[in-house]
Amino acid sequence: MLAATGQPPNLRGARKPDAIAKARAKRSAEERERDPKRERQAMLRFLAYLKPSTHYFVIASLCGVTLRLFPYIVPASLGYAIDHILTVPASGHAANHNPLYTIISGFLRHALPPDASKIVQLHTLLFSLFAFLPVFGVLVFFRSYFAGLGGQRVIFKLRNDLYEHIQSLSLSFFSQERSGSIVSRMTSDIALAQNFIGNACTNLWMDMAAVVILGGVLFTVDKYLAIAALSIMPFWILSVRFFGQNIRRGSLGVQEGLSELSGQVQEKVSGVTVVQAFARERYELRSFFRLHSALLHRQISVVRMSAYNLTSSMLLTTTGGLIVVLVGSHEVMAGRITPGTLLMFWAMLGGLYDPLSRMTDLAAVIANASAAIERIFDIFDRQSDIEDAPEAITLPEPTEGRIELKNVSFGYSDDMILKNINLTVKPGEVVAFVGPSGAGKSTLVSLIPRFYDVSKGEIRVDGVNISKLKVKSLRNTIGMVLQDNILFTGPIKDNILYGRPGATDDEIIEAAIAGNAHDFIESLPEGYDTEIGERGTKLSGGQRQRLAITRAFLRDPKILILDEATSALDSESEQLIQSALNRLMVGRTTLIIAHRLSTIMHADKIVAMQDGRIVEVGTHNDLLANRGLYYHLYKAQFEHALSMPMPEQVFGDEPATAVPCESCGDDVGRVEHCYSV
Repeated sequence: MLAATGQPPNLRGARKPDAIAKARAKRSAEERERDPKRERQAMLRFLAYLKPSTHYFVIASLCGVTLRLFPYIVPASLGYAIDHILTVPASGHAANHNPLYTIISGFLRHALPPDASKIVQLHTLLFSLFAFLPVFGVLVFFRSYFAGLGGQRVIFKLRNDLYEHIQSLSLSFFSQERSGSIVSRMTSDIALAQNFIGNACTNLWMDMAAVVILGGVLFTVDKYLAIAALSIMPFWILSVRFFGQNIRRGSLGVQEGLSELSGQVQEKVSGVTVVQAFARERYELRSFFRLHSALLHRQISVVRMSAYNLTSSMLLTTTGGLIVVLVGSHEVMAGRITPGTLLMFWAMLGGLYDPLSRMTDLAAVIANASAAIERIFDIFDRQSDIEDAPEAITLPEPTEGRIELKNVSFGYSDDMILKNINLTVKPGEVVAFVGPSGAGKSTLVSLIPRFYDVSKGEIRVDGVNISKLKVKSLRNTIGMVLQDNILFTGPIKDNILYGRPGATDDEIIEAAIAGNAHDFIESLPEGYDTEIGERGTKLSGGQRQRLAITRAFLRDPKILILDEATSALDSESEQLIQSALNRLMVGRTTLIIAHRLSTIMHADKIVAMQDGRIVEVGTHNDLLANRGLYYHLYKAQFEHALSMPMPEQVFGDEPATAVPCESCGDDVGRVEHCYSV
């Protein structure tokens, strides 16, 4: 149960006053940095999306304007009935100057005989209004239908373009942005943009048109009353402008807070196993509470400004109505207008002030939407670091798989991660990269498919600089099996087809057999149509890895990258996967990153890296003989075996069993045999 403060009892004070002050100061600094010019440009770019659907919005707006004005036929008819049917016309000709009365009088003269009684005139006038109801219904339908149709088409195009642009961005973008933040642009920000179209865009145009048209009508009825009614307009404009700007700034802060909160939730939900394993649920709850509390402060600020805005509008429009009654009363007593005209004018003020009130509400909607639109186009303004050169070519066929790195250096800033790398990998050669964590192994292999571009030097595939190749052509020749391979929600078959969408069922089965996955797939209730859940959570780690290898088999790449592909697996799964990988590597240029040196001893070439440099290159035996970095890595990795007691020490009367040396194959019965080579 929540405490009286509305907070969980053990979370009171989780967000200290100084933390709140810092958050508010940071938010104020962010708001001061915003560029109004950029905001206008974002809105103009968004409005350009409306252009193909302009005809839908025009039809909806015309229907809407008619709907806005239609109800005010009633007060005009009521005023005429009071002044010309129910009472004796006022002396003089004040009533004759009302143009609406002239229209109604002309209608009755054409619809009725000259000697029609007053009761017949009254019934004819009032019942004729019912004839407009079917027209009213048709207008309501078309206004709603065309506004919705246009809005959905605009959002469809915008969301598709945004997703396409996100897919085109390089890995550097995704390493800087949280996935939850990106998703929030596609969901909540797009929803606010859609709200702008559905509620703000067409309604704003309709209300503005209604204000202009009805204002003109009121001027023709009585210019003094019209001036009195419009006297509040300058104050209304200033009020909307002032509060609208504050609402807009606050709304952008709310969207940023929602984005941050979304990222936090998505990250922790996807890692819920770790959270529960370390019993960190309460910690995560406090962390969520702090973020949510900061978001609440921003939302309350926006709500407060919206309330001020609405209050100001209501006070001004009510004041305007009172001014009209005051001026109109003097006009009636002076004989310049009739009581019916004053009543009609006062009733029609709703047509002038109601749109103003709606536009006041829309100011908040527009402010929220404009903040979201700016965030959407902020993504559009991000450019991919990896793009095809103007004269990019396709990798020549047949691909051999030769890789050359010449004086390659790479870094995200002035601090270089890789420094002056030179390496040649021959076609079909198996090259393993080893070294301590942070040596640059994964960074190096990520340069081959151009996930990042080199800072200096060049990388060649089959003699062609990869910067001059079409990215798709280059990546089509590369297959990757990683430590944590991503599988997608859906059936097993679709995940395998991700490697080559046009493959046949026979080719899928052939790849699964080669990847040691066919047997376990067939044992599942629905076989290849079995749903595997998000990220393949319904499968074991070994099964997921075998599906990734199957996917690579189906792709049939000439260059293969294996990044810790057999780590964190049980011995049975590792054996199945290693045998599948051995088949997969046949005839392909293979780059392997491995910390378990036992898996790469038979590589054609082992590259030892440290601090972003290559320090040793050679075979397993050569590097052990050098007694350099690889030797020390190997020795450190097998030290646990040296410290273990021999079998006769463990079991007493059981003799020691000679085991083959993992390096040379001699049955020496001890692991340290080759350390003395």
